[in-house]
Amino acid sequence: MHTLRTIALCTLLLSPNLYAETNSATLESQAAERATEFATTLKSALGAAIKQGDLVEGINVCKIQAPAISDSLSTDGWTVARKSTKNRNPNNKPDDWEAEKIAQLVDMIRNSESIDNVTFSTNKDGQFRFAKAIKVAPVCLNCHGQTIAPEVKQALSEHYPHDLATGYRLGDLRGIFSITKTLETSEP
Repeated sequence: MHTLRTIALCTLLLSPNLYAETNSATLESQAAERATEFATTLKSALGAAIKQGDLVEGINVCKIQAPAISDSLSTDGWTVARKSTKNRNPNNKPDDWEAEKIAQLVDMIRNSESIDNVTFSTNKDGQFRFAKAIKVAPVCLNCHGQTIAPEVKQALSEHYPHDLATGYRLGDLRGIFSITKTLETSEP
């Protein structure tokens, strides 16, 4: 009987921790799915626009469709965004937590560590936060690279007069997907 009480007591004491770990894993999985959906949808729209029109049309996708994609995935308490310290759109400037995660990724790259599958997450102040690296892919170099066609430069300067998002090389860290969920709190 003593053993049964001990097991019951341990179960009660460990249950909140087990629930928190399970809940965090679920939130991480859901956040990762949203980041993947954002990347896949944007890449598809960008590829179609470039194929149908040209690179200047691709700029319109990033300016108009990327925020719409973000908004479409920002449901059920989730907020989905892209953030960068070298932002093109000033609305994509990172907050302190996001800037810290970007700095950690930059340090990892400096130390020749792979960032391909690196994610960060935390539960703090009633929010679950998740970050995943965005690396520069070949298509990105057309508008974010070191050599940009004159007509693309012109369009970028018209759309983004304070653009900081150029000079990248293939595989560089472009920024992060920043996914946040407001957590439900139980009120007394």
